[in-house]
Amino acid sequence: MFSGNGSILRRAVAGAATMLAATLSLGLSGTASGDVDTSRAEQQTQTEQQSQAEEKPQKASAEFTPIEHRYWNDPKLRKLLGHPVDTEYHKDGISYQQFKNGWMYHTDDTGTHEVHGAIADRYTEVGTHETYGVPTTDELKTPDGKGRYNHFTGTDAIGIASIYWTPKTGAQGIWGPPRQFWAKNGYERGFLNYPTSTTTDTPDGKGIYTHFRGADRHGASVYWSEKTGAHSVQGAIRAHWLKLGAEKSWLGFPKSNEYGVKNGRRSDFQHGYIVWNSKTGKTKVYRY
Repeated sequence: MFSGNGSILRRAVAGAATMLAATLSLGLSGTASGDVDTSRAEQQTQTEQQSQAEEKPQKASAEFTPIEHRYWNDPKLRKLLGHPVDTEYHKDGISYQQFKNGWMYHTDDTGTHEVHGAIADRYTEVGTHETYGVPTTDELKTPDGKGRYNHFTGTDAIGIASIYWTPKTGAQGIWGPPRQFWAKNGYERGFLNYPTSTTTDTPDGKGIYTHFRGADRHGASVYWSEKTGAHSVQGAIRAHWLKLGAEKSWLGFPKSNEYGVKNGRRSDFQHGYIVWNSKTGKTKVYRY
């Protein structure tokens, strides 16, 4: 995706020159321990590369781009992202640059923000700004202190997007109606808890869905289709529906959230419904 640049070439040339100097030194000294000299040469190369990566460009302050300005004036950010691995690009009002451990983006509307670590890996996997838009936040800690997240502008195709990460769920992208439903119901502090899958099209192409841990850790999902809208399916009812084939089964998409009935809970689908009995702990499916 990215082409090489002058800075990478200079590092490569410098590394080669260092190795050559080390070789010449070995020949002149007649040292028998080649392992020792190789180690020294590698150490010199690593030190020189690190020095080059940390060397601030010789520019006047006014000549720095917003990305350069923030990167070179924030030591913690430089340590977090690592050295640049490519040049800075500018396209359609978006500026962006890739680093060893993530990305930095800038637009006039969103400012300059970073994406790093596992969230950056997921962001790259889904197609970066071309799919999720540019970041509107740096990576932040979730209110419950258990996870991390970045918000993104999204695109016309998917709406606003986010990527959430926890050690147990990994980094998952969420967008469109499932994200709207999740946000309306308290994000990760609501009954859905954290997403365990990235928002994806259903196999029939008629809807989208996201899976969640569920506040009770028994699993939950939000499914959306144009005909039914966005609704959640939880726990034992969800497990029964998934076993039947989810939206591909004769039940179709959910058209209600789970709600209370006498002696249990119920969810309605396009062509039937599932009831969970609190006394028996079993579920039963019905046709309309």
